[in-house]
Amino acid sequence: MEVMIRVLIVVATCGLALPARAQSSGQLSAYDALKIVGAEKGEALLANVVEIRGVDASPQPLRWTLSFKDDTARGGVREFVVAAKGIIAERAPLRPSGGTGGVMAATGLKLNSTGAFDAANREATAKKVGFSTLNYRLENKNGTPVWLVELYDAGGSNVGRVEFSARNGTMVTPFKSFAPAPAESSAPAGSSATPDPRPAGERWVEGGGLAGHMERWGTRTWEAASNTATRVSDSLGAFFTGRPARPTPAD
Repeated sequence: MEVMIRVLIVVATCGLALPARAQSSGQLSAYDALKIVGAEKGEALLANVVEIRGVDASPQPLRWTLSFKDDTARGGVREFVVAAKGIIAERAPLRPSGGTGGVMAATGLKLNSTGAFDAANREATAKKVGFSTLNYRLENKNGTPVWLVELYDAGGSNVGRVEFSARNGTMVTPFKSFAPAPAESSAPAGSSATPDPRPAGERWVEGGGLAGHMERWGTRTWEAASNTATRVSDSLGAFFTGRPARPTPAD
């Protein structure tokens, strides 16, 4: 009886720990970061977005760097580094690193970084390009807010890139792969392949899409993520005023 009680305690403890670990990942989307800046520094800044950058995402980063036009700052630009807990750094660089194409109004950004990931992952899956992390950069290109999504393998090599309009989700620059072509199978024709015992997350790199263990994904499966359509979100006007977003179709 005592052994059974100990087993039940262990099971209950593990059951509580898993959701907590999933919720403590700290990843956040670009919209989340914009919302934090608006809440802490005033929503007036959100009409003057210069650039948004996020690196080492899987599929979303732990922090974002957001640049805004600010005539009171030296160099005319103010940058904030934002994490899930809030703004963790603020600076006014003399020479901004990028985003020289003009400002963007946050209310016109209808493709969140989550939608940019879905679209990039779909393209990579179609091209059979596996990747482990992503870098995001949003900037104004000839009057159009554009997401550049770059894909990297586990060794840090750039294996692909693609660009999407943040205004309507359309592809601006087609997916370009830098990954080596997959090796041809040496199995004789007609022979039955031996089932791969590895988890789907580890096999994913060979079939294209985000590589990695399922723990990094939470409850989403390999098959569901591979078939996810691009989510074009409601405008940030609705996002900040709290109006409910349109329901997302089931994957």
